[in-house]
Amino acid sequence: MNLFRSEEHARNWTGFGNEGGLLTLEAVRRIWSTSRYRERMNGQYISRMVEYGAERNAVMKEVTNDHPFWRPA
Repeated sequence: MNLFRSEEHARNWTGFGNEGGLLTLEAVRRIWSTSRYRERMNGQYISRMVEYGAERNAVMKEVTNDHPFWRPA
């Protein structure tokens, strides 16, 4: 994983090549606020993992405009 301090820093990286790989802080916040990340300690996390994953995938699809770079493998 590469973390960058700014969009300019990411764009200047020699490995940069996909515009769709850049997300705003708001987009990342929306992804991380899904149940998959918020409910890890609720005691039912494993049994509800499919539900949480579906929610996360829907938000991911929305915030990335379904860009192929962000599609789960």
